[in-house]
Amino acid sequence: MKLRSPSNEPLHIGLTSGHTLVIPANDEGVEVPLVFRREALSRGAVVPGEQIDPSATGNPGFVREEAIRGALNDMLDGGKEDDFTADGKPNLRKLNTRLGFQVSREEVDKIWDEVSVGDND
Repeated sequence: MKLRSPSNEPLHIGLTSGHTLVIPANDEGVEVPLVFRREALSRGAVVPGEQIDPSATGNPGFVREEAIRGALNDMLDGGKEDDFTADGKPNLRKLNTRLGFQVSREEVDKIWDEVSVGDND
């Protein structure tokens, strides 16, 4: 599948496995291996020739927060002790592996606050 950057700047993708890829902003795009596609799409990469709505952010078919929320709920339902740190927060390494793309602690904590409050109701 060929993808291109959604902006005039190249899109740099780094996976938890250590693999990296740069998707250029040119009109032709580049062939993106399957292992990078989920992260690329979550960052807004588009198919060459696709019109980009400047007011939209990311890929409308992929909602990053929903993917993270779903993975956190799966971790809660799974009951694996190593899915969480000693202080009860989600283990980022386990979450990144589950998602297939990297998330920041701040991004996860914001969603975790919503998910964990809903879990206590």
